Amino acid sequence: MRFEGGKRKLVALAGLVILAVLAWQTMDPGRVRLLVFVLLGGFALRIALTAGHAKHDRARYDGTGHSE
Repeated sequence: MRFEGGKRKLVALAGLVILAVLAWQTMDPGRVRLLVFVLLGGFALRIALTAGHAKHDRARYDGTGHSE
């Protein structure tokens, strides 16, 4: 399964949301849970602010790792 462009961003953000919900439900309130939320929020911010396409999205590959 290959996700490209904006769809890759949505999948990554959805994964972070799932991790945040799991942390909320399984961790006791306190500094550690707050640290987890800060880290996940930082990752989400980085994903949201990056460009939609990675450099390997622009090139077509033949499956061997070499561009066509």
